[in-house]
Amino acid sequence: MPPMASQKAKGESPEQRKISAMIHVNASLQTLSSVAQSAWRANSNEGRTKSSTLSKVSAAVSRANEALSCLRVLCPDDLDVERAASSMMSKLLVLEMHDTALPFLGDMHTLDAVLLTLISTYLMHAIIFFTHIAMSSSSSTIATLDSFSTALVESGTLLTWMPYCVSLPSKHIDTTLTRTYTALTKSCSSMSANARSTFLIRIYALKCLLCTSPGTVQPNTFWDQIQKSCTVYVRSSSPTSEAEELSIATLVSESLGEVVQIAQSKSSFLEGNSFILLCETWTRFAKRSNDLRTLDRITDLMGPGSSSCSLAEVNGLASDLSKLDISTPSQDKDTAVLECARALAALTKLTAYLDANTDETERIHEAGKVLPGLGRLLCLSTEPNEELHRAQGKLQRALERLRRACIKVLDGETKARSHVIISLLMSISTALEGVFKQNPNKDNLTASLDSLFTLARIRLKCNDPDTYTPTLDLLNHTIVLLDSTPDHVNAIPASARANYIRCISGAYHNLAGTLYQSSKYGGAVRFLKEGCSLGARALHIRAGVVQDDTEDGERDEGWKQLEEQMFRRWELLAVCYFKMGDRKLACGALVESVKAFPYGSSGLEHLARSATSANAFSANASTKQLGGIIDRLTYTATCELFLPTSEVSLHTTLKPGVIRDEVLGLLLERQISILEPCLRKDGVQTIVRGLMRDALSVYKATVLPLRRARVLLKYMDLLWKDGNANDGETCWTAEHLGEEVLNLLTVEDLGHDSAFVAFRLQYTVVVHLWLSLFAYRSAGSPMTSTVSYHVEEACNILHGLVPNSSTETDSKTKRSPAHAKKSPKDTMPAKKPTRAASVRTTKNARARNPVTPRPRKALENVSNVIQSTPPKQAGAAIGVQKAVVVFDLEIIVGQLQMNVHLLGLLGLVLLKIKLLEALKRICERQLVVSANLYVIICVDLASEYVKLGKPKRANSIFARSSAVLKSSDVSDEVRISYLLRYAEILALGNNILGSASFYCEAMGLSEASPPEDKNLPTAERIKLRVGRLERAAMACRVSAAIQYSRNNVVGALECTLQSLRLWNRAVDTLSRLSQPSSKPTKAADDSNPFEATPPESSTASDTRSDDHPRLLGQKRLMDGMEWRMVEGLLSTLLTLTRAYFTRGSCREAEYFAQQTQDLAESVNAPTMVARALMRKGEIQLYQKQLDAGRESLAKAAELLQDLPGVDAADMRRLNGDWNRLNEQVQDAKDLYEEASAMLWELEGMLASFDGSRRKSSVTTLSPQAALAAVGQGAVVPTLLSDILRRHIWLLRDDGDAAFKDLIERLMALPASQDTKGEEHALMGKLTLHSVYDQFRSDMFLSSLAESTIALPMGMTSDRVVSLTPSTQDILSTLDQAEKLFWADLALTADRGNVHHVREATINLALIKALQTSLGKGGKDGPIIAARLLDASSAITLRREMLEAIQYKFPSVQLDDLEWPLMTPSGSPQPRKRPSKSRRLRTSSTEEASDDDDDSNASMTAYWDSIRETYAEQTSDTSLLSTTAMSQFPSHWTVVHISLTPDKSTLFISRQNVSSEPLMFCVPLKGRRESDEVEHLTFDDAVKELAEIIRLSDQGTRNAVNVRNDDPRARAAWWAERNTLDKRMQELLENIEFCWLGAFKTILSPVPPIPTELITDLRARLEKVFKRILPPPDKKQKQPPRLSDVLLDCFSSLSPKCREEELEDLLFFILDLYTFHGIPVAIADIDVDQVTVDLRYALEEHTAFKNKRGKVNRTLVDDPHMFLVLDHNVQGVPWESIPVLRGQSVSRIPNVSFLLDRVRLASVKNRSGDVVDRTSVDPRKTFFVLNPSGDLKGTEGRFKPWLEQMQSIGWEGVIGRPPSEQQFLDALARKDLVVYFGHGGGEQYVRSHKIRHLPRCAATMLWGCSSGSLKDMGDFDRIGTPFNYMLAGCPLLVANLWDVTDRDIDKFSQAVFDSLRLTPTRGGEQGMSVVTAIAQAREACKLKYLTGAAPVVYGIPFYL
Repeated sequence: MPPMASQKAKGESPEQRKISAMIHVNASLQTLSSVAQSAWRANSNEGRTKSSTLSKVSAAVSRANEALSCLRVLCPDDLDVERAASSMMSKLLVLEMHDTALPFLGDMHTLDAVLLTLISTYLMHAIIFFTHIAMSSSSSTIATLDSFSTALVESGTLLTWMPYCVSLPSKHIDTTLTRTYTALTKSCSSMSANARSTFLIRIYALKCLLCTSPGTVQPNTFWDQIQKSCTVYVRSSSPTSEAEELSIATLVSESLGEVVQIAQSKSSFLEGNSFILLCETWTRFAKRSNDLRTLDRITDLMGPGSSSCSLAEVNGLASDLSKLDISTPSQDKDTAVLECARALAALTKLTAYLDANTDETERIHEAGKVLPGLGRLLCLSTEPNEELHRAQGKLQRALERLRRACIKVLDGETKARSHVIISLLMSISTALEGVFKQNPNKDNLTASLDSLFTLARIRLKCNDPDTYTPTLDLLNHTIVLLDSTPDHVNAIPASARANYIRCISGAYHNLAGTLYQSSKYGGAVRFLKEGCSLGARALHIRAGVVQDDTEDGERDEGWKQLEEQMFRRWELLAVCYFKMGDRKLACGALVESVKAFPYGSSGLEHLARSATSANAFSANASTKQLGGIIDRLTYTATCELFLPTSEVSLHTTLKPGVIRDEVLGLLLERQISILEPCLRKDGVQTIVRGLMRDALSVYKATVLPLRRARVLLKYMDLLWKDGNANDGETCWTAEHLGEEVLNLLTVEDLGHDSAFVAFRLQYTVVVHLWLSLFAYRSAGSPMTSTVSYHVEEACNILHGLVPNSSTETDSKTKRSPAHAKKSPKDTMPAKKPTRAASVRTTKNARARNPVTPRPRKALENVSNVIQSTPPKQAGAAIGVQKAVVVFDLEIIVGQLQMNVHLLGLLGLVLLKIKLLEALKRICERQLVVSANLYVIICVDLASEYVKLGKPKRANSIFARSSAVLKSSDVSDEVRISYLLRYAEILALGNNILGSASFYCEAMGLSEASPPEDKNLPTAERIKLRVGRLERAAMACRVSAAIQYSRNNVVGALECTLQSLRLWNRAVDTLSRLSQPSSKPTKAADDSNPFEATPPESSTASDTRSDDHPRLLGQKRLMDGMEWRMVEGLLSTLLTLTRAYFTRGSCREAEYFAQQTQDLAESVNAPTMVARALMRKGEIQLYQKQLDAGRESLAKAAELLQDLPGVDAADMRRLNGDWNRLNEQVQDAKDLYEEASAMLWELEGMLASFDGSRRKSSVTTLSPQAALAAVGQGAVVPTLLSDILRRHIWLLRDDGDAAFKDLIERLMALPASQDTKGEEHALMGKLTLHSVYDQFRSDMFLSSLAESTIALPMGMTSDRVVSLTPSTQDILSTLDQAEKLFWADLALTADRGNVHHVREATINLALIKALQTSLGKGGKDGPIIAARLLDASSAITLRREMLEAIQYKFPSVQLDDLEWPLMTPSGSPQPRKRPSKSRRLRTSSTEEASDDDDDSNASMTAYWDSIRETYAEQTSDTSLLSTTAMSQFPSHWTVVHISLTPDKSTLFISRQNVSSEPLMFCVPLKGRRESDEVEHLTFDDAVKELAEIIRLSDQGTRNAVNVRNDDPRARAAWWAERNTLDKRMQELLENIEFCWLGAFKTILSPVPPIPTELITDLRARLEKVFKRILPPPDKKQKQPPRLSDVLLDCFSSLSPKCREEELEDLLFFILDLYTFHGIPVAIADIDVDQVTVDLRYALEEHTAFKNKRGKVNRTLVDDPHMFLVLDHNVQGVPWESIPVLRGQSVSRIPNVSFLLDRVRLASVKNRSGDVVDRTSVDPRKTFFVLNPSGDLKGTEGRFKPWLEQMQSIGWEGVIGRPPSEQQFLDALARKDLVVYFGHGGGEQYVRSHKIRHLPRCAATMLWGCSSGSLKDMGDFDRIGTPFNYMLAGCPLLVANLWDVTDRDIDKFSQAVFDSLRLTPTRGGEQGMSVVTAIAQAREACKLKYLTGAAPVVYGIPFYL
């Protein structure tokens, strides 16, 4: 309405407004009608051009719109208003003004059912309108076609209202729907939109058509249109993904469902073929979209007139199918087709259910009822009908799809409805069986079998045994089905039948594999048995059928696989039997597996013609597996079932003729090889013996001779491992077998063995090596010669392989294995090593067939090929042409290894070197060689040359092998061995830096080695462990050599002991592989210095228990690695023997020599036994046990059997020593000459092994140069040097050409540190000997050798004494000798032989004395001489101290497997200790306090300082010129008493801090004129002392037989004791008188004497001598004067002394005057008168001294003297000679030990001042009284006193033995230990336990001989006192010999009384214990026999 009209209307009434609006509406309608009648249209050209009409129409529409809006407000329910609006919209649509009509459409309202016509018309108009909008491409205000199609399918459209329009006239409905269909169809045909929208619009149009009244459209036409629309849509969609495809299928299925839903109201529409075809199409889409409900609906729709799905329909279909007659043609083909369609739908529905994986169990079960009748339907017989056949094909394909769907579901993860699916699949299988029976063909049979296979697979539940039988029945049914129709032969030929059986066999096998994987071995066996038998049946059938040429390759591959796998199936069956424990059946299955093996296709038959067993069974995977099967079969049958040979041997199973003899022989050899490691088990030897005999029966001598020889060699191997393998049959002895092998190897006709001709020489070598080993085992008298013969034969063959060539000397032309084939890394342990192929003829062949060796251990290597001309004796049948010689060193290496070590044990050194040289040369000329083998041979060969003193030759060998080491892949084990051996050689050559460098490199390799694999077999792990122990032992030996080169003897010994323990562990570990046939024997413990004594002390552990070698049984099996371990152990034992011998520890040396002998005897090594006996004999000779030494040497000589070599030369040296000691000089000379000649001869023999260069190298040199060259290349230069030195010394007085020649030869030898020192000593001795010759030829000096010499000279003068030329010559010679001896000591002081070092120091002291006597003593002469005497004392003890210190503070036990650590310079480093280490307490029963910790710390520091001090002393001879007296108190005096080596001169030196040192060199013979009659020699004195002690000991033992009630017996016993006591007294007095004479005053106390006393004595003596001497020279201002130190000494000479003593003084002073140029006419002197004058002078001097002493007494309080005694005089009770009787005297080993005790006292006292005592708390005392229980008298005398002393803290045991730990705790924690028992308590505590104590209490051992030091000849004495000295004991009281208990009790009681050891003693200081001992001597009844026995060692303590 216009605005003005609106304003006007505001004033009108509603009615007026209504009328006005109606008028406007009618006017507008009239306008539009007139325009419509004029044919004007808005979209026409006219419409677009006539704007006036358009304006007119628009104005009418605008008015009408306003009017209608007003009317709707005024009349909201007026239908006329909507009718007018509808008319308005109709007019607009006619005018094609769609946009204008849209507002009218939106404003219209429908009201109720009355308006349905209006509504339908409205909806029709809306569709038509929107169709036009959708079709209009220019419209932008309306929705697109997609929106339109979407809107159509939504609710509220025309079709939605149709159910409500049923009351409308049909004509109206049909018109409306028809117009809608037409509009939509027209739009679909004309618009180009996407397929989906078009499809939806078409379907909507067809739905509209379907809603028309019946008859409007025909059903077939309608369904065809539907089918067409679906087809067009699917084709035009072109889906690109599965999701799109699924979306299309879902849309089509849903759309069809909606159409059918509408059509269901028209029953006539759901019939006909068109509808059936549509249903099939619909089914496909519903299945694709997994719409199970739709599938159910489709099935219902296809049912017989039913409109809903019910179980009855399914039953009806099943009933109809069952009624079909397949025997007669069907009268109604449409029925059959229909039934096929219905069945197809049912199957499709089932398939969809299964594919959708929904839980429709019941529906599936019910739907599956149609399956039993499918067989009839598929077999239905009709006339040719294409439609029916097509339907049947579809049905069969649907059935196959259903079957596969079932399988797919069953194979899936969901198992909830598996039973239904299984039932369904079972029905399908049944149906297929029925079809197959009616129509047999491969497809039906294949499907049926596959279904049964699946059912069986699904039915089987591994954990449910109840399913095994049903599963097996299913598989059994397959073979029943296959065999049920014999008439089907034409349809299923035999080849196909065999293939089906093969498949069925595979099904059995697969299910068996499933059970096997689940460890259900019993169930697997049931399937495997059937599977294996069917597989064999299939192969049998196929073998009998002529194969079709057209058979595809895949099937051929299947048969080939079955043939190759058949033996594996039998093997799996055997494995299951094994798992079940049924080994009997398992063996049967393994036998079948061997029978089933494809010998032809696997290539084994071909390999058997030329390959060895190892190569054949490692050629490919099949043969490897066959080897494993044979191994398992053989081992089980033999070692577990204990079957007889006939049931074990494959010779019984595989009869000859079934397979070739060569193959059968290989199988038997494999059986033999697998049992070889098990020979230790009971009965295995018998089986192996039988197998070998079976193999020999196969290998005929005329056909297969070389293979027969190979088996015979294995038989010899068996004989070696078990000596009883021949069962007493002579024909099977080693000798017989060896002879047969040698005969076989020489035959000309090799038969079928021509391919093995290359092995002929190898087998020859092997048989000779075996025969040599068996000769050793026989241990017969010609054993050594037989061994030599066979090894020599083997060497000749080996040498023949490498022809000699002049170019051999040219290193450039030599073929070196530097380019040797590298061995790969050992990735996994091989069960059997790979051996070489039998024959390789050309280089190309070798290149094509490389042999890859595994890494080797020991002397292991790979096969080698050598081009060579065989020796004539072995190559007679080969001809003159060069042949290919193959050496399988895997076989020969074991025998080589054993023979190499055997030769070493038998002493066949030359033959050993010859064998190693041959092997080395072979390796250097081979094209294919193991670098490991070459390096090992070189290392062994170089080591042998080093032992013979050929370092240059050894170095050259190492240099050549070094190139191989760098260029080849050598195993770490071999590399370590090389580095260690080379380091050892460098160390022996004093190249410490180089040696340490190689050692550190080897240690780095060892640390980088992988840990032990715990999964390896036990035997392999043992061998690896032994190898590790061996390398560690070698490392310790090398470390010992390095430390020895550094003069660190203690470190070297420690490393050697560690090496010994490792060798012992290695031998013990290796013994686990072979049990000894007899129990090991153990050496007697009597000679073991490391063992404890009685079993009571067994609670203490022996820290050196591993130092004892493991002795082996006499007939114990020895081979391979065990040889090497035993040889290493023997070598280490001999090294320790020599080390302890050199150190001077004779008991230890003898012990290790005995251990070597026992071990060598147990392994039947006569040469090693001889070496041990020679070492024992040498020790015994040094101990002066000449008879025992002679016996040992005689036994050794008997064992050596005049065998030439080093040992024979050494034997002659020792025999020469024995003759020399027995003063059989000429015999000794002859033996020495023979020994040196033997060594020179040995050198010539060695030259023949090393080529012509070395033999002719010295021929062109000058004699001197030639001699030097020969000397530098001498064999065993150390031994030769020893021999030459001894020989030269015996010829010292000859001085002929022979003597000079020997010296030249000695000087030409290569010098080592030890031999050079010995040479210096020899030249020094010869020089000193020449000095004595000069003395004898000089009138003036002839008596010097028999005169006493003082150091210093004893007389001074104001002028220089002029020396005669002869004297100057002598001094020059002495200087030369001195330099030689000093040079000797510089080289040997630390590590030289004790006897040698002692002799050198004594000779130096003697030289100092002679120089002093000739006026060239020097200011330091007395000090140096005293230090030399000190250095000659207790040398061994000083060396042992360094060893003992390292055991004093042990921590946790370290593993010996850890190599000794060292720096690159060779300095040792402490070994790594575990983090959780705990210090070892000395007591296991007491808690450690803080004081204990402080004490231990201080003691640790103390012993560390002692170690450093001793290390410096041993390596620095310059310290001998300094004195340590300043560190001692002034009242201490140190006296040395030593004897020269010839026992003719006694050295006595005295040192005191307050006086000048003094020494007398006193001759024991010729000093006095009456000596010829009354002379007491040293030997006489020692003999007398020994006799007295012997008689005393005898009397002591006889005392128990003297009854108290027999006074005569008691009197006789005491008379004898008194006589002995008197003899002892006289002996001691004679020793003083005869040996010392006037010079005994040197032993007097050294008080400070005032100057006036010295002046007085000098004046009186000069007055005496002035009367007998000629007048003084006027030119001399002052005559010579006696020195103060000499006057100080003689001032104590008593004027009451004997005449002879005064004569000593007279002649001594006269000699001094004579030297100072004052002529003395001895003949003119009245000796008697002079002696009277001297006595008078001494009397006057004594009176003057006594007078002065009363006025001013300056004597030192409590003077103390320390005696340092030479080992010769330690048995003499010096403390009881008259001059020392009653003095405070104690013994010390040497000054170093005294200094140690002073330092120890300082540590205890915690004072830095000089100390003169050790601190002892008397309350901290431990006592042992009568521990043996048989000293009741002693117990009765001391028990009350000891019980009283317990009140002040004393502890101890009475009447019972203490435990070892208790004794040790007392020594370590107490201050004083008192022992009242037998001996020194050695039976209660071991000696080394005492030595290793970090602290030791002062000790009193009152037992018999507790302080005795046993005389060991040239060695230092040994005994209990020295053990306490090493422990740090400050003071030890002990007895030198046996004493009676009562008398020694008196002695000890007197000592306790003097010390006031009572509970009530005061705190004041008393006398020292040494003074108490000296005073107590007089308390004894037998003052010498008992009183002289107790002596004191150490420093005094005071209580």
